[in-house]
Amino acid sequence: MNRLTAIILRVDDLEVSELFYRDALGIDLQRSQHDDGDPWIGGVHAAHSWSDGAFMHFALYPAGDARPSTNTQIAFAVESLDVAHRRAVDAGAPVIHDQRDEPWGRSARYQDPDGNVVELTQPM
Repeated sequence: MNRLTAIILRVDDLEVSELFYRDALGIDLQRSQHDDGDPWIGGVHAAHSWSDGAFMHFALYPAGDARPSTNTQIAFAVESLDVAHRRAVDAGAPVIHDQRDEPWGRSARYQDPDGNVVELTQPM
């Protein structure tokens, strides 16, 4: 079976992006470092893996000499969009669109520090 198992973003400023995803979106990112020389899985980074249900890994790596990831959209499911939206707004996340009903649930979108679109959705 083919399915998505990881999202890795290259970011301009790891600390700024880590704060955004942790403080504004509530993602429990943990700093770690792997020194195996692989630029996609090596070096200092912030990551979180979900193992309840289907495994999914999310990580932020400094762009370094590469270009940061931009113009990407990612989405996270939340239990309460009202609570998640308030947290994002209180942390200063730029709102692209406020809460609204979509066919897949109630959602809102925000812009991360590198210009990516992040959707939070409370499934129906």
